[in-house]
Amino acid sequence: MIKVIFSFSVLLCVWFPVKAQTDTFSTLNFPNTYANTITTGFYSANFRSGFIYQSSASINFGLTGLKASNFRFRWLAHDNGAIDYSADTDQLMFLDGNGNLNLKGSLTANGNIGIGMAPTADKLAIDMGATRGGVNFLSDGDANAYMDLKFSVKTTTGIATGKPVLWEASLRKDGYFSADVSGPTLEFYAVRQGSGFYAPLLFKSNGDIILAGAQNATNGNVGIGTTDTKGYKLAVNGDAIFTRIKVKANTAWPDFVFAPGYDLPALSEVNAFIKEHKHLPDMPSEKEVKAEGLDLGEMNKKLLQKVEELTLYILKQDAQLKRHEQEIQQLKSSVKKR
Repeated sequence: MIKVIFSFSVLLCVWFPVKAQTDTFSTLNFPNTYANTITTGFYSANFRSGFIYQSSASINFGLTGLKASNFRFRWLAHDNGAIDYSADTDQLMFLDGNGNLNLKGSLTANGNIGIGMAPTADKLAIDMGATRGGVNFLSDGDANAYMDLKFSVKTTTGIATGKPVLWEASLRKDGYFSADVSGPTLEFYAVRQGSGFYAPLLFKSNGDIILAGAQNATNGNVGIGTTDTKGYKLAVNGDAIFTRIKVKANTAWPDFVFAPGYDLPALSEVNAFIKEHKHLPDMPSEKEVKAEGLDLGEMNKKLLQKVEELTLYILKQDAQLKRHEQEIQQLKSSVKKR
């Protein structure tokens, strides 16, 4: 292989005809002096030691001693500006027409990138400055144009089937989880190993926030102030306030108490049950409520059932009182006739 090496201090925008020798490579050096001349009319002041050479299919150029000598590597655009890289600070700056260097970013040897700021310990750090700014991801906006932000591990070795291997935030308009194609939906979900998803958290274009369990997705639960939902869809450890709450009953409403043939317990049976158990029949005990909590929907149904049964007892007693009143009046009439 024949290599051609040029040693210089700045990027030279000029053609160098160099005749290749029979050696392994040929070299054209610019020593560390301040009076190098290439050709008539070429700007040659302040040259530093540098190089340019061909290696296989690549052209390599650079400067030596950048960090040790606090030198900078600069791409010039005539006298109107430049891109400036400082090896000692890992900073990338732009030189304006007035000769002022403005920090625009940084790139370190270990791959850390700074945008608008000096390097940090983070892989990517962005300084938005004093004005409003952000990172904008754009797509065509049609049903097949997704914008995804993915978080994944390098390997899934040792992860059991069904565990998440990828967490994803996706903006999509195909209604895959939301069944809404009227506008884009922002979806957060985990991709399961094998197949399927964990319950997507959806932010719909109409303002709805939904924890969905559709399209091959496993249902999820929400915990507020607790990490253990105990299998409930919503678990809250603490106080909550509502201006209105509606419970949809999944079982029969106790209007069956007024149906013909309802077996109304005798008061003597109710009395015996209370003496033995210290609570009404069909109602949870204090021990059960402490251990399992109170089901509002079920409790309201049971309370209404007791109110309806109490109404039947009152109606039955009222009928008995009227019958007794009638019997008393009949007895009074018999006494007067004598």
